[in-house]
Amino acid sequence: MNILLPTDFSENATLAAEFAFDLAQKGRGTVHVLNAYDLPYSDRSMTTALLEVMKENAEKNMEAFEKKLRSFGTDYTTEILLGNPIRLIKEKARDKNIDLVVMGTKGASGLEEVLIGSNAASVIHNVTKPVLIVPPKAKLKAVEKMIFATDFELENDRPALQQLRQFAQLYEAKIDVVHVQKNEGSRSGSRQLVEEVLHNLPHEYTILHNHNIEEAVTQEAEKENADMIVSIAHRYGFFEGLFHRSISSKLAYHTHLPLLVLTEPKK
Repeated sequence: MNILLPTDFSENATLAAEFAFDLAQKGRGTVHVLNAYDLPYSDRSMTTALLEVMKENAEKNMEAFEKKLRSFGTDYTTEILLGNPIRLIKEKARDKNIDLVVMGTKGASGLEEVLIGSNAASVIHNVTKPVLIVPPKAKLKAVEKMIFATDFELENDRPALQQLRQFAQLYEAKIDVVHVQKNEGSRSGSRQLVEEVLHNLPHEYTILHNHNIEEAVTQEAEKENADMIVSIAHRYGFFEGLFHRSISSKLAYHTHLPLLVLTEPKK
């Protein structure tokens, strides 16, 4: 398993590293650590001098970060690049044949929360790879139960369900397939697709009735003592509501659970 770990050397990034290297050990893979630095638009007039300082700081921080990385005892590479972080993450995910991107997030509120959430959402919508988002309160432990939040609109999502299967096998985890109903019932055909892909893995179905999807999902995760929440990154519909609001509130900032976001094929 090839894992991309974007880092800013923060405490949150160190926590994300623990999850990335744990998965690399399980999947006998390599972690590719990336630090991207770029100038704020307001500082363009100071380009040469400021870039040199930023590069030196990045190199010093990476050298210190590597002391932690070496302690994991797993293969890794490091790279420091100048440029837009989202663009570079997208390029490296493609060029290095990455299987998973692991990111840490910061607890935040107000405008800061919206901006950080938008940054994470940009990675999701620009990188066609699974992304594991690690919130500040996450604890690295055995993943025994996953909450898979779905709207059952899965006609084009067989590859994403296969990703779910692979991660569940890697963690040896049971899957709780959670569907939150507002008004209409679920699509039986899509439930059949879930059965086809997960048929011989331990899994169960939970149907909830709530107008607040993310609240229902997080409450179910707490009730069932789940270790991870999983969803599929649809470009429209259910995922828009789940991801954007949850990243800025319950899922990414106010829960200890990591969020695994799977990808559907481009249409």
